[in-house]
This record gives sequence, structure tokens and C-alpha cells, in this order.
Amino acid sequence: MVPLNGTNYHMWKGKIKDLLFVKKLHLLVFATQKPDFMSEEEWDFEHQQVCGFIRQFVEDNVYNHIANETHARTLWEKIESLYASKSGNNKLSLLNCLMNLRYRESSSISNHLNEFQGLLDQLSGMGIKFDDEVLGLWLLNTLHESWETFWVSITNLAHNGVVSL
Repeated sequence: MVPLNGTNYHMWKGKIKDLLFVKKLHLLVFATQKPDFMSEEEWDFEHQQVCGFIRQFVEDNVYNHIANETHARTLWEKIESLYASKSGNNKLSLLNCLMNLRYRESSSISNHLNEFQGLLDQLSGMGIKFDDEVLGLWLLNTLHESWETFWVSITNLAHNGVVSL
């Protein structure tokens, strides 16, 4: 499981949500009321457990913002407010990550493409969309100069000179 680092919220959210359901911990995050069959003590204890479980899958820079939360739903909402809100700061942060994204030769190209797409998905969820041609050119621009032959091939083969994803 990839830990939440502030730039991968969209992907992390889906994975942690699946994990919560598989581990049968989802009720505490998504329920609005305590079930009648649970005592107050059990309810509080299980919230602490779920908070601890979720915090295992966040990096330190995220952990610092959520370390004191003891209620699973409150923790979930705080993470959402930090990383899913459509605030200008979050948009700017994601756009900055996308602009500075560069393929690392030591990494796989599929990881790079996933990171690129993940940032685009998060920006799209915030209402920021880009033209396909801009995205195609942007993606090529994230590649190292050693990929120049690839760039030239893609741009030369582009229909009507339009490179798109």
C-alpha cells in the first residue's frame, strides 16, 4: 500500500477505502451514528484502532497534521479537507507537482505514467482540465533528454501535428 504523501491523495483514497472494507473497519469511518449493539467504550476503542490503522499508511509530513485525531470519521474528514478540497492552495500545490514532474531513469516508465495520470485525476476532480494536445506535449516534456528519439518519433507520427494522450 502506497502511503499518502500529499500528492497522491486520489489514488491513496481508493486503496485505503478498499482496505478498510476488506478489514471490516469501514463502519467507523463512514457511519454517522454509533450502532445500538456497541457500548460507548467499544465505540471509542474501535475508533482509536481505525485511526491507528489509517495512520500506518501516511507519510510523516501528513501524519503531523492528523496525529491527534481519535475519531475515525473526523480523521477521514480532516484528510479530505487537507488534500481533496478545491482550495487555491491545493490546486497550486498539485499543479506545481505536475509542472516539476520528471521521469527518473531509475524508475519504471509505468510508475511515471501513473504518477502523471494521478496528478491529472486530482486536478480534474478540482475542476482543472487540460486540452489533450497540451497533456501529450507536457508528458513528453517530463521525459529525460535521453528520450529525444522517442519524442521526435511521437511528434512526427502525430496526426495533423497534434500530439495527444
